[in-house]
Amino acid sequence: MPQVPLPEWPWQAIRRLARERGVRLWPVGGAVRDALLGRPIHDWDFAVEQDALGLARAVADALGGDFYPLDAERDTGRVILKAESGARLELDFAVLRGDTLEADLAARDFTVNALAVDEDNAPVDPTGGLADLEARRVRAASEHAFRDDPLRLLRAVRVEAELGFEIEPRTAAWILRDAPLLAQPSAERLRDEFVRLLALPGAAASVQRLDEFGLLVHVIPELESLKGVEQSPPHTLDLWQHTLATVDTLEDI
Repeated sequence: MPQVPLPEWPWQAIRRLARERGVRLWPVGGAVRDALLGRPIHDWDFAVEQDALGLARAVADALGGDFYPLDAERDTGRVILKAESGARLELDFAVLRGDTLEADLAARDFTVNALAVDEDNAPVDPTGGLADLEARRVRAASEHAFRDDPLRLLRAVRVEAELGFEIEPRTAAWILRDAPLLAQPSAERLRDEFVRLLALPGAAASVQRLDEFGLLVHVIPELESLKGVEQSPPHTLDLWQHTLATVDTLEDI
């Protein structure tokens, strides 16, 4: 099994601190995915065997970062560091969700994010994420992934756009099935995920993708009324297509 090429900093310092505290931890999620894809890593997630908040605080103290308890009840904390380049790094530490690392990974959103790194820097891949990275596809880690957190419905389109991958057919069917659940997350969470999507290249195509999956109506329901509304000459597009073209032009500007 090939090793995951994680950057030495801050990984080695964090691993040393965990060993000193007698706590097992594993890099998980997007950082592992991006390392395997050769992409820069800005955000790290760590699954921790126990006392994730205590480890996060120790990391902040040792590396000169800022510590924030995100969810004390779920033993989850964040550390903000500044790299030598001046770039901001976010490190999230969370206690295992489940009895084992494999159970934690299986409960995540997509297989390409359900990856971890073991003590030998080898990938841990219980859901087939490595094959999906190779095939450049977005696949839900389980059939109930969107029911566990409906915001993942938006995230699927964002991950597809961000990585240049394609949502595979069965996951697409689950998105269409579970689209009405997008009415459940708070407006703030929907806004944040939608804004992250708009910040990516090809925003107009992503908005159209949301519409194809029946998701856009739960984010900006007013846009539905634009479809089929013709405009006077010299316009050739209806209001909906004109709006998409405007988004596309704004991105070019």
